[in-house]
Amino acid sequence: SSGINAEYGDGRSICVRTCSGTTVKGATSWVDYSTANIGVYTDVSMEGCEFIAPPNVVTTLNGDSHHWMATGGSSTYSVTADGFRVYVYTKSTGASMSIATQKNWSITWIAVGYAC
Repeated sequence: SSGINAEYGDGRSICVRTCSGTTVKGATSWVDYSTANIGVYTDVSMEGCEFIAPPNVVTTLNGDSHHWMATGGSSTYSVTADGFRVYVYTKSTGASMSIATQKNWSITWIAVGYAC
């Protein structure tokens, strides 16, 4: 049997894949999404995972400082088979992309989806 419904003999799909990664600590490509320093975003690539449809993605925001006051690091946007975006609201920290980079903010993620 082949395709999305292909299964092992016990009912598990042979097409389900788990893939994970992290953006580079201290070198994540953060972008300010407002001139008021209220948030940053980053686009995360999952191209190496070879998903055929948008997977389910779980993320976490990591860093050396200030990230504990930020919100949104676990929310994904615009998820496709090849990647997603994470917006981080930083108004309470006053952080901009330079602070996010200086404090080594990064995104760690795990995705589960179909590969065939």
